[in-house]
Amino acid sequence: MTFFGLRITGPDAGPYVLGQPLDVLDGDLHLGRLNSVSLSPGGELLLDDFRTTDLSRMGTWRTARLVVVEILSFFVYRFPSISTFGISLSADIDALQATAGAAARLAEARTQMLQSVGASEIRMTPRPHPRHAAHFVVSAAWHYNTDNAQLLAEVLAQERLAYAERRQAGAAQAAPAPAPPRSMIGRLLAKERHNNDNPAAT
Repeated sequence: MTFFGLRITGPDAGPYVLGQPLDVLDGDLHLGRLNSVSLSPGGELLLDDFRTTDLSRMGTWRTARLVVVEILSFFVYRFPSISTFGISLSADIDALQATAGAAARLAEARTQMLQSVGASEIRMTPRPHPRHAAHFVVSAAWHYNTDNAQLLAEVLAQERLAYAERRQAGAAQAAPAPAPPRSMIGRLLAKERHNNDNPAAT
């Protein structure tokens, strides 16, 4: 089945209105919410505080990358009068693997993702957390121009394709093994009958 992208709605699955929190879904599966959407006095749209519903169900960090690119693309094309977007991404601490340096690696991956779509003014800022040694917030600005729009469209297409391939692979692994062909079952049963009728053959 062709994958055309994640579904984005306002609260309670209603149409999205600028300034509201934003929900992200794959079909009926709720992946998370962008809690803070605000317009600065200078006209910059600030996107902050994305929270995943259950990061383990998203499969890989690359799915989270798709979510961010889908959200940015949604705002860029849905609200063409806005040309500057401020993006702030923070690690989902409770979903991080309990390995040394996981938060720093996630922050670096987010930095590379933002660079790939043409974001600038990228900053990686430590944020103290009472239960974790490291927690980073990655922030950036994305300015609309022809080059950045092209980069964003290319990355969106790549991430959608990669996500569709992961979904297809997951569905194949979950599918039950096919039954042997009827002709093979017939041959096995015929062999069993032949052995029962001729004990010496065994």
